[in-house]
Amino acid sequence: MRGVTDRVELEDVSALFRRVWGAAHPVVPFSLLRALSHAGGMVLGAYHDGRLVGAAVGFLGGDPARPYVHSHIVGVDAGWQGRGVGTGLKLEQRRWCLDRGIDRITWTFDPLIRRNAVFNLARLGAAGVDYLPDFYGPMDDRYNAGMLTDRVLVEWDLTAAPSPAGQRPHRCLLDADERRWPRLDPAHHAPPDGTDVWVRVPADVHQERGLAREWRDALRSVMEPALAAGYRWTGVTDAGWYVLTKEPS
Repeated sequence: MRGVTDRVELEDVSALFRRVWGAAHPVVPFSLLRALSHAGGMVLGAYHDGRLVGAAVGFLGGDPARPYVHSHIVGVDAGWQGRGVGTGLKLEQRRWCLDRGIDRITWTFDPLIRRNAVFNLARLGAAGVDYLPDFYGPMDDRYNAGMLTDRVLVEWDLTAAPSPAGQRPHRCLLDADERRWPRLDPAHHAPPDGTDVWVRVPADVHQERGLAREWRDALRSVMEPALAAGYRWTGVTDAGWYVLTKEPS
């Protein structure tokens, strides 16, 4: 894991992102990577025997009171996924930030992809703080084409330890029926008393486009108002329940 500044290597980073996402156009253009790297921004590469197998890009956020880095994209080549490269890149992002006196990283991800929720919240200890409907608009890559690009903004406190999920009384607002279609609680808004909210999404729902659209609408109807009301998405249970919590004011 190391920073990337060389022109040819930056071209490799741009090509890797396009390959991983299967996009018709560059996901992150070389010219942007060149400028970002030259200005001291975060462009990191994971290498094996001199070959690029993963990369991460981030930039400083606009909070003068508490500087943070927004991680725009992390990608790993198909043959190296599931082998710890993504974890290594996130930990390298953490080291990069702490070396510069920065203790917070944010990024967005698709809440319908449960394995990413497990990684971001349960393994790293980040928390979802905002729901962003159709954040990127129409996209043409293999994962997002024809889909609404709803995202959850997560915040990773680099000085905090992950906390266990699902230890308090809770109310289940969204689950799957026997056909794996979404089943909403009739009163599916977050309780006003701050009781924990649990929602569950099937692990592979994103692979079935029609089903995914139904789940997108159902998940948005629960998570968007809950996060707007001060809840934080703080964990994922072993059984796949998303846990939203609200601390007393």
